[in-house]
Amino acid sequence: MKMRRGNQMKITKRLLTLLLAAFMVALCFVPSLAVSRQYKNYAVLGDSIPTGYMMPGYQYAGRKKVLWPVVPNSYPTFVAKGVGAKHTYMLAHSGYRTADLRRVLDPDFAGDYFNARRLPKQADAYAVDQEGLEKLRKGVIKYIAKSDLITLQIGANDSFQVIVILFEMLRENQELMAELQAAGALDPEVTTKALEKIALDNETLLRIIEMELASVQGFRNNFDVIIRRIHEINPGAKVVVLGLYNPLEVAKIAGISPAPLIQPLIQGFNDYMAFGSKYSDYYTYCPLKDIENYMGTFQFFANPELPGDVHPTPKGHRQIADQILSVL
Repeated sequence: MKMRRGNQMKITKRLLTLLLAAFMVALCFVPSLAVSRQYKNYAVLGDSIPTGYMMPGYQYAGRKKVLWPVVPNSYPTFVAKGVGAKHTYMLAHSGYRTADLRRVLDPDFAGDYFNARRLPKQADAYAVDQEGLEKLRKGVIKYIAKSDLITLQIGANDSFQVIVILFEMLRENQELMAELQAAGALDPEVTTKALEKIALDNETLLRIIEMELASVQGFRNNFDVIIRRIHEINPGAKVVVLGLYNPLEVAKIAGISPAPLIQPLIQGFNDYMAFGSKYSDYYTYCPLKDIENYMGTFQFFANPELPGDVHPTPKGHRQIADQILSVL
């Protein structure tokens, strides 16, 4: 009897072990990036985050280019895989603010002073190239119209544009100083260019102050028009709007999170996208939480051009994809 009971116990344990192992294997093969509905064509709108900036393989494709490359292991690649998309259209461009994307989508929008830093620019003047903009607009509209899934991630550059533009100006001025030193400050053409640059910088600084004061209201106005235009172009598409993530959420200093320092600004943008827009019925809002990024993990100098970079790490891109797919 004891022998039988012992054998039965062993068999039971083995069966339980096999069942547990089978269960674990099944879990491994459950696609965390799969959704019930499949989408054929996926359009990506937004700024540098979806373009895969700071990821291996990222390339700045230029202001006039309609389709930018889809960077391997950036979140759009995981989303596309999860929904079974055959085509992914990368319409996001690094540096875009809501004012830039709105000007691309809305031919009636006059834009602002900083559009010339992001959109096709005239070769001999600080102004948007209207012909280049029109070509860009037609291309973007074409791909929005043929997509059944669209993600929009925009607003980070509206909230942190002062830092971004100041670093851009610093790099430009470093290049100019190198030219001046090489010319010995004796070349009239170089000196004239330097004076013109200083004057432009002064105007830029004044415009930055004005723009930052109006950034929240400007974001709201631009965001609404962007959503309305997407809906007008393709009313049948599934549109997912991504919230802004707080780059300091994943940081801890002496066990304390510094995230509350900038949360009010970020929350203002997110609240509007979540429930403030009059066009909120046209999209699904996807909040982003605890996204791993370079600044939040104290990799302050991962990007030599922009210390304290808040772009997501490779892990952060996977996290964004998972959170998008969770709302589909």
